[in-house]
Order: sequence, then C-alpha cells, then structure tokens
Amino acid sequence: MGNERITTMKHNENGTNGQNKANRGLSRRTFLTGAAVTGLAAAGALAGCSPKSAVAEADAADGSAKPEHRWQSQAAADWRTPPEPVDEAKIADGGTFDVVVVGGGQAGTWTARSATMNGASVCVVEAQPEDSFFYIGGEVAIINSEWAIEHGADRIDKVNFMTNWLVRNANRSNQRLIRNFVDYSGQIMDWSISEIDEVDPDFYHNTDRVNIYSAEADDRMVMDPSGYQFYKSTIVHRPVTGGGSDWEWGPVVMTHHREQAIKEGAAWHFNTYAEYLEKDDSGRVVAVVARNQDDDSYVRYTGTRGVVLTAGDFQANEDMIRDINDEYRHLAENYGNIELATSGGMGVKDGAGIKLGVWAGGHVEAGPRTGMNTGQSGPWETAPWGPGFMLLNQRGLRFCNECAGGTEGSGYQSSRQPKGAIVSVADAGYLDTIACMPPAHGAINLTSKVTFHGIDPLQEQMAALDPSSTEPSKDGVYCANTFEELLDKIGCYNEEQKANALSELEKWNQYAEAGLDEDFAVDARIMKPLTTPPFYAVTGNAEDIYVGLCQTTGLDTDFNGCVLDSDLFPIPGLYSAGNNSGNRYIVNYCTPISGMSLGLCMTEGMLLGKRLATTAPEDIEQRKA
Repeated sequence: MGNERITTMKHNENGTNGQNKANRGLSRRTFLTGAAVTGLAAAGALAGCSPKSAVAEADAADGSAKPEHRWQSQAAADWRTPPEPVDEAKIADGGTFDVVVVGGGQAGTWTARSATMNGASVCVVEAQPEDSFFYIGGEVAIINSEWAIEHGADRIDKVNFMTNWLVRNANRSNQRLIRNFVDYSGQIMDWSISEIDEVDPDFYHNTDRVNIYSAEADDRMVMDPSGYQFYKSTIVHRPVTGGGSDWEWGPVVMTHHREQAIKEGAAWHFNTYAEYLEKDDSGRVVAVVARNQDDDSYVRYTGTRGVVLTAGDFQANEDMIRDINDEYRHLAENYGNIELATSGGMGVKDGAGIKLGVWAGGHVEAGPRTGMNTGQSGPWETAPWGPGFMLLNQRGLRFCNECAGGTEGSGYQSSRQPKGAIVSVADAGYLDTIACMPPAHGAINLTSKVTFHGIDPLQEQMAALDPSSTEPSKDGVYCANTFEELLDKIGCYNEEQKANALSELEKWNQYAEAGLDEDFAVDARIMKPLTTPPFYAVTGNAEDIYVGLCQTTGLDTDFNGCVLDSDLFPIPGLYSAGNNSGNRYIVNYCTPISGMSLGLCMTEGMLLGKRLATTAPEDIEQRKA
C-alpha cells in the first residue's frame, strides 16, 4: 500500500531480535537512514569498549554464570531497534479517524475528550485491559483556577511564575509550552470542575474529598526559601482520611472525561498494544498498527489529521532508563554497578510512545536528563517531618542547604555523599520548622485532618515515641533525650564521625541564633535551633539511589505538540503530549508547584486535541524551507 512501517520490538524465543536485521534493505524504510540508524551504529561502536565487554570476557574465561550487566550502549541498541513489519495479510482494517491517540491515560484522555468535543472522530489505543485499568496520581497543579483561589490557593503572577520556572530549569525548558500551562491550566480546570459538579455535586465542595495542599498554613510559611519560589496551587484529589493510593482523581474526574469522549463518538480499544507507526510515500505518519493482546491479532488504525503519542513514561523499561536517564546511570556508574539503576517506583509504562516516536525519526530531548525524584537518596522520603531539617553524611558532616528546592535540593546532594548513612535530625520544636516550609515536594500537608503526609498524624506519631527505647520505631524514627545519646542509638558513626556530628549541631545552633548560616546559607526564617529534647533522627543510605516516581524525559516537541525530527522541524502527522513530550523539566523535577506532571498532561492534551480538531494539519506543522 506504499506505506513505510515505523516499527515495537518483537523478540524471538531467545529474547533477542532476529539475526537477519543486518541484511535488511533500507529503501522501504528511509527513516532508518536518520536518527535510528545513527543511534544504533554509535551504540554498536561503543559496545566493544564498554564495561560489559570486560565482564563478559571474564565470565567466558572462568566459566562462571555471573549476570550480564547491560550498560548504556547495549541498552540503547535494544530499545532503539525497530521491529520487522507484520505481514500485510495479517492486519485487519480498524477504521479511519481524524485522530488516533496511542495511550488512554492522563494526557491521552484529555486529548481524546478535547478532540471529540470539538467535532473530530477519535480512536484511542490503550494497552491496559479495561477491567484493571487505572489512572495514576491525583495531585494536580494549576495556575489561577478561580475554584482553587476560592478554596485557599494563591493568585499567581504569570510573569513571576515563568521567571521562577526558567531559573529552576536553567532557561532550557520549552518556554512556549510552559507559557501554555500558565495561560490555560486554570481555565481548563474550572471547566472540568463545572462538568463534575453536574454528575457529582459533592466532590469539589467537600473538603474531606478534595483540598488545596497546605491551604490552612499560617503566616509563618516561607514561600521563597533561599530564593526558591513556591506557590499554594495544588489541588489534592484524595480523601483527607485516605492513604497514598486512595486517589479519587482517576475514578471521578478522568473516568468522567473518558466516558464523555466515548459518548461523543471516540472508539476506545483497551488491551491493545501499538506495535509501530506507518508513513505514506510523502513521509507523513498516517496510521498505527496495533496488536490485540487477547488473541494477538493485528489491526491498522488510520489517522487523517494526526497520530498522537500519549503512552506514558518508560519507568518499567530498564534498558530505556539506563540509556536515557543520565542522572541515574551516572550515579550507578560512579558506584561501579549498573544494576543499581533499575526500574521501579510507579513503573507500569514501558516507553512505547517514545519508542514509536524515535522509530519514526524523532529523538529524545537533549540532556542532562533525569526523572521525578530519580537519583535521590538518603531519608528524603522517610523523614516524617519533611525537608528543611539538619542533614549529616557518613562523615558526620552537613553537606547542603537543607531547605533549598524542597526534597529535591537535599535528595540529589545525598546521592553524592560518601557511601553510608545520611541522617535527618529534628527536636521537640519540629513543628516550628514544618510551619515555615512551603508546599514543596515531600513537605507536610498543613490542611487539617489529612492522614497521608499530614500534620495531624505526624503529631500523633511523634508523641508516641519513647526516648528510653534503644530501638527505632516501626517507622524507623530514633528518639533520645540528648543528641549524643541519639547518635549512639543510631550506631553508624565512629568516634571521629560522632565528634564531627556534635560539632555540626553546635554550629547549626549558633547559625540559627545568629540568623546566618555561614556554611550553606539555609534561609534564616526556616533554620531553627535544635536544642529542645527529645531529639529525633531517621537514616537513609547515600548509595540507595531512587528510580523516581516516573520518568519525565520525552521526545523533542514544539509548543504545538508536533514531534520534531533531527533538524527540529515537525514530523508531519506525528504529535505527543504528557510524558511522551520533552523539554519541560531539565535536570530534575524541581517544580514551584507540586502536581505539575498532571497539570501539564491536562493542559497539553486539551490544547492539542482542540488544535487537531479545528486546525488544518498544514497550519499546525511548520514546514521545512
């Protein structure tokens, strides 16, 4: 039919790609002369001198069965290699639509809903089975939603937000894309709330179900600690008495918009995996070849206006993590063990959308790249009192500004410390510091009655600690009447390291009293003396580098959602949104509002869906000269 096939990797029984790849002709897949072949050739050239080769040679020499380490070159060669196309006779026609969306999660649902409500015919290809499908998360960042402002959120100056975002990201984000979020996220959220009000009038008007992160904070809260500006503008869609996974955002809000899209005509194909894309003779992406996972049959879905990649991140794909996530890979390499860089966290997505985009001639955004909390270590997640408290490394020394950037600031420094313990220290006055910390990632939610990472359960937990106990609590918290006794209970320091720790506490208290941290410039409004017993501590390990909650690196795209080629011009017919879209977070996910990931999914998806439904493709896609 004259279509090029841009083909997800199929494996043979041995788990490797077919051996005839080297003999393929390139005439029917000219896109392989671009980024895909270049990346593979480079990977192959590096393989001979990679650390893996030495390991493999040693294994062969002694006959041992050591696990083979897959370093960056091997990982890249695997996932970047397109599969062979399916026999045309085995592909059924699934229909022709204006828009085909690959991935029916957060960004995909918003894209489909927006396109259908603006008159487009839409097909959604979703890999999860319908009976076990779920939406991840429920903290949503927005700018100037009137509903949110009425419920305690900040009214945000748009220029101030943009400036702060660009400073955090070294001026390297796609600035028009971020501006779209600033201009439209609040409007979109208010429209969505108005629809939910019609089907569940209680939901957005019951603070036991939805609340603004730390809306009940008092005037002590410092919104710009050490120059990092934060905003109270996160809508938390979790019952105040719920746990970490009890989100109502998915079951209530996202499910509503999916069902509405289906009522408006969208075809939603669950348990269907997008295998590869197809181009026509002009080079335009025109179709998706997908596999029904119930019976392994194949079907082609054609999109006349565009194919949209919204298939989520690559958290469950170890090869992609080791190839793409520079921060994670480099830390593992520094420890001499690439196996430290492994999948996990909320990892349910295998990177299908990014693979499809790369095989179509797109490419992953320029580095350095990381993910949501990827590469952090120490007690950044387990310290029940959150960030802003004194941290000590295995040498018993402080090593960073503990309040700058929320948990990201200290978490990334922890993984760069000597192997061994990272200790977070608090005293009986911990509530004073918590009251001063902004609603950063990892901070305590100061809205009353919240049970997940909330202020009320924290106080109950701390009150139950016994200074006379020689063991930590079930949550790993040590408690003692003196700081020296606390160090002895932790038991991780030798005498020299213990002396360092005692000296650091003395300096901390001097700096706090003077209002000037001469070592690391912790904000004087947050730095409180640690002098009131009992004293508390939790520990973590510098080398326990965290994979993160999800991966935030995506394809190079422009502000219209067009996936870009190696010349940074749009690939005709190919678009992306959500975590398939790159150039949002540079270096790390250090954001001024918690919930930016879902906020951007919503904004990008809604704008892209409307754009594809109402604007001619040639007016969206900037053509090469």
